[in-house]
Amino acid sequence: MAQPSNSFSAEVREAWRYRELLRTLIRRELDVRYKNSIFGVAWSLANPIMRAIILLLVFQYVIPIKVPNYGVHVLATFFPWTYFLTGVLDAADSVSKQMPLVRKVYFPRELLPIATTLANLRHFLLTLGVVTIPLLIVLYTRDSLIHHRLSLPPAEILLLPVLIIMQTLLIAGLALFLSALNVFFEDTKFLAAVIADLLFYVVPIIYFIEQVEHATLLPESIRGVVHTLFLLNPMVVILASYRRFLIAWPDGTPPQIPLTPGQPDTIAVNLGVPWPWFWLSFALCTAIFIFGYRFFNARKWRFVEAA
Repeated sequence: MAQPSNSFSAEVREAWRYRELLRTLIRRELDVRYKNSIFGVAWSLANPIMRAIILLLVFQYVIPIKVPNYGVHVLATFFPWTYFLTGVLDAADSVSKQMPLVRKVYFPRELLPIATTLANLRHFLLTLGVVTIPLLIVLYTRDSLIHHRLSLPPAEILLLPVLIIMQTLLIAGLALFLSALNVFFEDTKFLAAVIADLLFYVVPIIYFIEQVEHATLLPESIRGVVHTLFLLNPMVVILASYRRFLIAWPDGTPPQIPLTPGQPDTIAVNLGVPWPWFWLSFALCTAIFIFGYRFFNARKWRFVEAA
């Protein structure tokens, strides 16, 4: 059996030689997921569409928050979060459940978690195309009619492909790390699910990053430190960037929300993150991918012994 090379570039070239197999694994991942299903891949859209409808109804009528298009602000981050969640958790046992194939045939084992990640990327792109983009078209058309002027998305939307690549690198790196670890410790996938549930509350989905920076419950002396640590989480920067890239400011000014409920002081929200933080997060996502890839390849030849 072939032995792994210590060279990262050699490992990548070896995986590239099997790119046709990667395409086959992606198709297989999608086919197995919807095997014997009448509507097939349409089910991948049903879930986000129903969640979108529920979220819009809840934040429009049940919990009205005085931010223009608040439901859209939530959806702009909720779908990327769903991509992260499903991409990481689906890949956590991608090697373990394919162990019969791993035992029989030689191929770069890293293709298994990468195929799962790319299959979820396809679902995410479908969600963007079928749910998010049409919703934004309706939003900007409505705003144009209300304000009697053409309303357009922010210029930053041109960087959306860069943002998707950044997030995919992060997911793939974590997928490689967790899928390798899960072969040796099967509790990994369950622990990852618990951590992911908790992570939902420490990323800006139902709130804005500016609220963390100006959190009045925190002593003023540590707010800056907490905010810096907050921005060091790549998913925080990624989600805040989706929101800023997709949603324009009403009337050209950022929306304002109360600093403290019931008080007159307000803060501007949906400002995005400073560009140095954006590119630092891109570098972190790239580093996480490389680390996950090397971690996986350093252990992949012991998978059969451990299973």
